Amino acid sequence: MDERTLRLLEFDRIRGEVADLCVSPQGASLVAGQPVETDGDRVAERLAMAAALHRAMETAAGLPSFDFPGVEGALASLAKQGASLDGEELAAVGRSILSSLKLRRYVLKALPMERDAPAGRAASPEERLADIARCIPDLSALSRSIFKTVDHDGQLREKDLPTLAVIRDRIRRQREDTERAARALMDVETARTWWQTNLPAQRDGRLVLPLKAQYRGRVQGIVHELSASGSTVFIEPLSVVEMNNAVVQEEALYRQEVHRILRFLSAEAAARLGDLAAMSDAVAVLDSLLARARWAAAHAGVTAARAADGFRLVLARHPLLGADAVPITMAAGGDDRVLIITGPNTGGKTVSLKTVGLLAALNQFGMEVPAAPGTELPVFDGIWADIGDEQSISQNLSTFSAHVQNLARFAEGAGPRSLVLLDELGAGTDPQEGVALAMALLDHFLTTGALVLCTTHHGILKNYGATRAGAQNASMGFDGESLAPTFRILMGVPGESHALEIARRRRMPEGILRDAEAYLTDERTDVSELVKQLSERHRKLAEQEQEHRTRETDLSEKRRTTDLLQLSLRQKELELRRHGLRELREFVETARREWEALKNSAGVSGAEAARSFSGFADRMRERIEREEERIAAERERLLPDDGLEVRPGMEVLVRSTGRRGRVVRKDRGRRWIIETETVRVALGPGEMRPAPEAEAGSRVSVSFTPSEAGGLPSIQLDVRGMRLEEALRALERQIDSALVHGLREFGIVHGKGEGILQKGIHDYLRDAPTVSEYGFAVPEDGGTGKTRVTLKG
Repeated sequence: MDERTLRLLEFDRIRGEVADLCVSPQGASLVAGQPVETDGDRVAERLAMAAALHRAMETAAGLPSFDFPGVEGALASLAKQGASLDGEELAAVGRSILSSLKLRRYVLKALPMERDAPAGRAASPEERLADIARCIPDLSALSRSIFKTVDHDGQLREKDLPTLAVIRDRIRRQREDTERAARALMDVETARTWWQTNLPAQRDGRLVLPLKAQYRGRVQGIVHELSASGSTVFIEPLSVVEMNNAVVQEEALYRQEVHRILRFLSAEAAARLGDLAAMSDAVAVLDSLLARARWAAAHAGVTAARAADGFRLVLARHPLLGADAVPITMAAGGDDRVLIITGPNTGGKTVSLKTVGLLAALNQFGMEVPAAPGTELPVFDGIWADIGDEQSISQNLSTFSAHVQNLARFAEGAGPRSLVLLDELGAGTDPQEGVALAMALLDHFLTTGALVLCTTHHGILKNYGATRAGAQNASMGFDGESLAPTFRILMGVPGESHALEIARRRRMPEGILRDAEAYLTDERTDVSELVKQLSERHRKLAEQEQEHRTRETDLSEKRRTTDLLQLSLRQKELELRRHGLRELREFVETARREWEALKNSAGVSGAEAARSFSGFADRMRERIEREEERIAAERERLLPDDGLEVRPGMEVLVRSTGRRGRVVRKDRGRRWIIETETVRVALGPGEMRPAPEAEAGSRVSVSFTPSEAGGLPSIQLDVRGMRLEEALRALERQIDSALVHGLREFGIVHGKGEGILQKGIHDYLRDAPTVSEYGFAVPEDGGTGKTRVTLKG
């Protein structure tokens, strides 16, 4: 999807609104990274689940409060061997577990689940959502372990940890002892004037005394720091050094115990890392869908039905305009691939383009759109928009150059499943050249099949929309009394800019307006002549298109006839092979019977020869049976099937001979036994058709046999060297045999010579009731020396 177009349509603002509605950081992150899909199945799945949550929210209790802290960093740390989380990170994991379980319960309770669903049915959106919710594992035991050790802010629960409580008590008592010893030094009567204050201080975790600099030599100890003015020395007297050391040691023991506890708890969490990751992923998916549902509820969104081609918006609203949005209803697509929208300035043309593009993007983002039921949208493989002024000083591009650069990119990238939105097409340059470029560009998009919506003020483009096949006009409504736009779209009607009416209302001098109207009249006269030319061009193009369609139809019919002829020939070939195998079987069986009779008359002599011949005959019969089975399978595969429902007792007509018959019973495979007046045959459904009701006393039977029809027909009948009478008799036998065996086309080679055979044959064919058409062959197939004949079906 074109990112620049999405920015122009302000899609990122809507995506940001959806992300803000997420209750978890992972859900917001997923929404921010999800693309506008172009795969129809993914769009349908995401949209169906978001809509299902929207419906569930309307009947369920209010959305509970959640507490989802960020846990991505903590999970990444747990993936490292021997890692230890601090208290805040463990608390975040515990809070995330509790909120995940709360989200799971909410979704499963809110969704209406169908009981006893039939097996094999595709899962409903509600069932898919429930499956995702069930992917959140029950980690309540881990959360209990965490919150036994730390509170929700990550602080250790020392009262519930005896070892830490004992160490903390020792540290408290040792500090009290150290402070009493320090105060004792400060309270010595002779030393009271040595100290800046009478309160001990702390430096690097050790207790020190604030000694005046001039008394530095009076107290033995370790200097830790001098004040900024240099008047105070912070000294640790030697008498309290060991006591301070004791405090430091106890604090080190405390830290070691805290580390041990946190490491143990982290190891417990790391053991469930896979479940924690699955929980985080499931929460992200559910949260992203839930945020879409909440956004749809806030904007009265509906699910757009899937359109195969084009779109239809019913009372659609631009979601960023809030209460100021005026609903629009419009449609485009099908045979009309270009919609040209005209109308006054500030009439809503640009907003309409943005509404169409933004709602299409939202639909493919898996969101319901702010519109009314009946709205339909397809899945576009690209949305391309050129809206607004993109003059660039840094790239040395003027407004028009920037537009042309975008249009060139669209022309190259847009295809039959693309949506192209063009604002003020043809503007920014010389009007004549701009309009010419605009019409050529629209012609290109009509050729590629892209769906185009464009706005313009050019009158010639209005005429283009009225006369060009595949283009349609639309206009923004205008109230003539108030001289104000109504912001409503009128399909099929070009609009006026109403510049003069608006200028008159704004008190433009009347003389200037009269001159403008005079200029406008002359311009409209020129445009009328252009409309006539365009109409004539459109008429000629329509005639050429109709001629092209006729030729295509003729070629398709001829191709179909050729395919049927090839199928018939293949079937006849298989029939001949089967007939030959039957004769061979009869020969073998006859020879076997004769040999048996001869053997019986000859006694036991020649026994070895008899066994040899008997084995040969058996092998021949097995080979024939295998070939017959292969031919039967091939005939079964070649059987045509036109969907005829055959049942015993129904009257049918055999397609190849026209014979009337009755269905007796089902045969092997797809064949049925058909009984005619002279024979029973096995036919497939495609080899027969229902017989019309016969009137009483009007039934006439006409039948042919292969012997009467002169044997098998020829693809090409050669009558050269025959007298006319002989040639006509041969042609009569050929036609009869072709009708019996289903051959609909054949050739007659009569030569050129004096033309006697040619004329006599053509006279015969002209009067023959079974002949559909005839004519000379093409030059490369014999020309006037050969006639092609087509019989009636």
